[in-house]
Amino acid sequence: MVHEDFELFEEGIPGHASVGGPVRVLQRFLRDNGFSFEAEGDVTRIHVDGVLVEVRDEPSIGLAVLASLPLPYGFSDVDFHVRAALSFTLLLAMLGRPVSYDVDSSLEGYPVLRARIVFEDAETLVSSLIRVLSEFKGRLLELFRSSG
Repeated sequence: MVHEDFELFEEGIPGHASVGGPVRVLQRFLRDNGFSFEAEGDVTRIHVDGVLVEVRDEPSIGLAVLASLPLPYGFSDVDFHVRAALSFTLLLAMLGRPVSYDVDSSLEGYPVLRARIVFEDAETLVSSLIRVLSEFKGRLLELFRSSG
């Protein structure tokens, strides 16, 4: 359990946590529900089954959820990549919004598929992401059971 005084101290460290508003609500949800995440300024990075989900304000685009899926390079860790790909697909499908994709191959041997979903406002983004993350583990288990 984190002491209240520590939380106030943590909020006061520049660049350490979101300054407030809906993203702060998301960070509290993540902490209260045991999700692994990092907060740096107004960017929140969430680790979900091998997928990195970032919540950020994209210059000239707006508020967005960016999901990054490491792509396999060879046959190592096939189980990890299959689970991560399923998680990536499920997260995006559950958000139910238009998605744009690009492949980042700037680091040789570590290609990454990135998906971007843009939102009109922070409240919609946060409520959508909280809804999806609340239902995610159960839906993922259903998929594994039905495929096995």
